[in-house]
Amino acid sequence: MWRNGSPPESPSPEARALVLAKAYASAYEAKDADAYLSLFSRDADYFDFAVQIYAKIRSLKEELRRSFQRDDFRLSVHSIFVSSDGAFAALRGTYTDTTRSELQVSVPVVSILEIQNGKIQREFLYYDGSLFKRHFHAA
Repeated sequence: MWRNGSPPESPSPEARALVLAKAYASAYEAKDADAYLSLFSRDADYFDFAVQIYAKIRSLKEELRRSFQRDDFRLSVHSIFVSSDGAFAALRGTYTDTTRSELQVSVPVVSILEIQNGKIQREFLYYDGSLFKRHFHAA
């Protein structure tokens, strides 16, 4: 029997989106590529504006797994915003990685997630890629 004779209330779309966004942050912070990838729909789109990658997430699985395995690759999430209809979540944080020249680079990053049917349908990453281009393309 339900408490107070009423069925439990279903979580709001906003609450469900917040759970998904927190799972995204946890997967990144734990560097768990499989947990991260499990949050996406099968045909999800991935947009990284800094390095100009526009692809289906499924085509990037192996590259993302390799990135998550690098020792210095990190994303620390500082704040999460979720739209009241649960269709979007925005995460603000810091992305850190080490370049080929062994310089550690950190930049502010924003990830915007478009959510449909409890899964990420599109991810849009925004950060200053010039720092990476300057370091990664150094001779």
